[in-house]
Amino acid sequence: MAARLNQGESTRTASSEIGPSVESSQVLVSATKRFHAGGPIELPVALELILDPACLFGSDGRIIGCNDAWRSGVIETPEVFAPSRWMERLHPSERESIKPRLTDAFVSARNFEADMRLRASTGEYRWHMLRVRVHTVRDGKPRFWLYTLTDIHARKLRKQDLARTIKLQAGMLDVSVDCVKVIQPNGRLSYMNRAGCIALGVDEHSGFGMEWLPLLGPEVKEVGEAALDDARRGLNARFPGLSCLPGAKPRHWDNMLTPLLSPDGGVEAILCVSRDITAQRESEERIAVLMGELNHRSKNQLSVMHALVRRTVPDTRAPWLRTLEQRITSIARSQDLLINGEWTGTTIYDLVVSQTAIAGDVLDERLLLQGDPDLRLHTGTAETIGLALHELTTNAVKYGALSNGSGHVSVRWSIQDGDGSPHLCIDWTESGGPPVKEPERKGFGSLIIERNPRVVSGAKVSCHYPPTGFVWHFEAPARSVLAG
Repeated sequence: MAARLNQGESTRTASSEIGPSVESSQVLVSATKRFHAGGPIELPVALELILDPACLFGSDGRIIGCNDAWRSGVIETPEVFAPSRWMERLHPSERESIKPRLTDAFVSARNFEADMRLRASTGEYRWHMLRVRVHTVRDGKPRFWLYTLTDIHARKLRKQDLARTIKLQAGMLDVSVDCVKVIQPNGRLSYMNRAGCIALGVDEHSGFGMEWLPLLGPEVKEVGEAALDDARRGLNARFPGLSCLPGAKPRHWDNMLTPLLSPDGGVEAILCVSRDITAQRESEERIAVLMGELNHRSKNQLSVMHALVRRTVPDTRAPWLRTLEQRITSIARSQDLLINGEWTGTTIYDLVVSQTAIAGDVLDERLLLQGDPDLRLHTGTAETIGLALHELTTNAVKYGALSNGSGHVSVRWSIQDGDGSPHLCIDWTESGGPPVKEPERKGFGSLIIERNPRVVSGAKVSCHYPPTGFVWHFEAPARSVLAG
């Protein structure tokens, strides 16, 4: 086939006319110009410029020429094109679909393209892309067809593997009860799993493309927009959501947005995972009701205890009775704080403010607080420290810095290093009051201040009585006293 062929003419070698020194591109241009002018074509050289197997068929079905890749490739082409032999090479499952399409292309003189599996000499079926391009003359009649075969076996297998992986991943996401969505930076949905479609009333075969935020309802529009803006800037974001479908009860959601970054660091898409927390929210509401009821009953019990004490003692004006009542009230205040904190603890700031309230309106003027306002004590420590703070305040009002009009109390708390681990330190320091000296006799109040706080694991308590004012120091490992 290494010859220049034209219908009705004898065969001559291409090299005898073109010469070996002519560039391939020039040969192809020259051949094309000659063909359009109705002249002969230097087919061998022109076809060899095509790397894939290529073959030209005339309008009568005869081979005009083919390149070496076609001759040595997967197809053994007969001299006269025979569709029956061609089809024998096709995978059986594709013969019935390819044949009518190929026939239609010949009849209508249209280009044709298809992926197909062809049997090689080894018996293996490999994926190829068949392209058929028709060239017509001015009257519209086809002059020849150019066939090219491209081996796409590896690419096709990768594509099939990718499709299987995508299908597997989609199946895994559809099993999840969480609503999983992929959002474009412009706020439109590009994917949502089955649980998300059901929750938001979206057809899972819709193709998506709609805006995401309007699906969530007006109640969360503002916080949702803020979270989406954060994600667009490459930040993780989180916000509570609410969905209300017709005929269904409201559902609460915890929405977590994670930006998906491109290799250059830009935000390519945003992954949103929404978890249904309706049951959790309902449980929290029930717990809040129970806690409120528990607090109410506990207060009733303290009131009953208070009444029993007053009815039991012969002299209701006895000084010790008032002290006892104040201690009972101190326990009630600590309990209020713990209830409001859902028994997860309370901040040191709130505890100090509540327990020093018996001193009157002295905060910021004579009572100076210094420390992290968000530092929280867990439940057991809060009750113990709260009772000690109440006793310290009582003593300061009776005998110490708050017993005159010029004294001050400083309460300072901080985290400091102690024995190689963080320790919580609380310091109560009085100044400006009457001269101080250590009492000769210590009563029950001293036990509450000095000994009772030591029940906390690893705690140390010290009391000092310099003339300038009483000093109380509490120290304990942070892990033993702090919540969270």
